[in-house]
Amino acid sequence: MSNRHLMGRRQFLVLSSTCAVAAATVGPKLFAGEAASPKRLAVGFKAFDQEAVVSAASIPAGDGTFIGRGARVTASGASGTSAEPRAHRAVELVAHFSYLDGAERKVAPFRAWGCSRVTGCQGSPVGFNVPVDEVQRIVLSVGVERGTPSGATSRREAIGIGVTESADLPLVLSLQNEAGAYALARGFYVVVPMFEGDSAPSWSSWTVRAVDGRFALVDATGNVASFEHFVLRVDYAKL
Repeated sequence: MSNRHLMGRRQFLVLSSTCAVAAATVGPKLFAGEAASPKRLAVGFKAFDQEAVVSAASIPAGDGTFIGRGARVTASGASGTSAEPRAHRAVELVAHFSYLDGAERKVAPFRAWGCSRVTGCQGSPVGFNVPVDEVQRIVLSVGVERGTPSGATSRREAIGIGVTESADLPLVLSLQNEAGAYALARGFYVVVPMFEGDSAPSWSSWTVRAVDGRFALVDATGNVASFEHFVLRVDYAKL
């Protein structure tokens, strides 16, 4: 990697640290009326042959059939969001592909979905294949933000010039019994960014349906959940 790219990353980290220090110094007065910092993801799951959504933590075991077939992940855009883009929480979904460079294992990020907190979320669902034979897991991260992006049109600009806090929350789907990971199975994973004071959804009250060209969490009458969420459809890459 060139020095030019390394310098860009250092600048990014400096800007991120500066914003974090400013937030800690000014305290609640600066962010009065804003949501608290993101802490975790609430993750639900609906199997293809079931109707109700359950907590993803209750999936009994990973599906070993993914080995040799790989996984096909389809990411739907955010649903249940405010009409005001600045009120959105999730701003990107990144898939982290593991590969060998000689004897060294490395990770390559792929930005599967993104959303601007200035111009709003656009675009259709995107699908991509993830091999699972070697590492037996799918590693994703959800980028979330809070604060005022001050007219920025990208995440980096928002961190650099706006009063914005940013975090990347991990989401791991695994065939192994890993701490902090969810079992990898065929079905829909519903992802909800959680802030301090939020309660996890009552999953059994919901199901997943296609609404306006993307999958969303809906109640018994077909109404989309009013809290921000997005849905990942996970199936075998080779059926």
